[in-house]
Amino acid sequence: MPDPTDLLNSDSWATSFPKSSEIAEQICLRIQREKLVPGSYLGTVEKLTEEFGVSRSVIREAVGNLRGLGVITGRPKVGLSVAEGDIQSVLRKVLVPQTTCEKGWREVAQLRVVIELGSIPMVIQNITDLQLDRLQEIVDEQHLLLENDQLSDGLLLKKFVEKDLLFHEALLQAANQELITQFHQVLMKYFQQGIDFFPLPTFQMVDEHQAVVDALRDRDCNIAIQSLTAHLKPIHSMLNTFEVSDTSPSDDSFE
Repeated sequence: MPDPTDLLNSDSWATSFPKSSEIAEQICLRIQREKLVPGSYLGTVEKLTEEFGVSRSVIREAVGNLRGLGVITGRPKVGLSVAEGDIQSVLRKVLVPQTTCEKGWREVAQLRVVIELGSIPMVIQNITDLQLDRLQEIVDEQHLLLENDQLSDGLLLKKFVEKDLLFHEALLQAANQELITQFHQVLMKYFQQGIDFFPLPTFQMVDEHQAVVDALRDRDCNIAIQSLTAHLKPIHSMLNTFEVSDTSPSDDSFE
């Protein structure tokens, strides 16, 4: 039986990876390394062909992929430049196709769970006292909302969900990982569009948030993950109620 490491290091493995993907990665690295701002000139297809020493078709494929993701833009006889926009706009373009079918919604839901649970060790390591206090403040505000019997069910749900989103955004921000935080914010925007399908808030939900905060204060990673896992379980049952053709948010929701 061949050694897997031999396969990874073999020439056949390297050549199986599209050359255009490698070029696209190099262009992205240049944008990051040189801190190029939107509108920065990247050159023409001909110039990039000479620079990378590959065929015009490879460059066109790489450029096409990056244009599709909103990373670069171009005009005939002018050349290519860094596109307007940020990482969140790119992520939205990637996620929109996923949310047009029920299977895609379930996968996005699972991705949210994976990101939040997977970030807990980094949250434990990086969270500050100020961030812990902010999480506690949100939990207290949710508790007060549930005690307010003057709110209609609809208004209570709206205000509670707003606090819930703030809690989870603050939780991810405490991980101190910018890309993860931005990706998570895009995911949460999609969930917010389905507010009509959210279950009515309960004190149990608040208690689950409180358990997460307490575990973070104690720097107990296992309990924090267990508490957050219990809190996120209703997501899957909620998404099963979606009639995707009528309720899936479109990209216009974020304009």
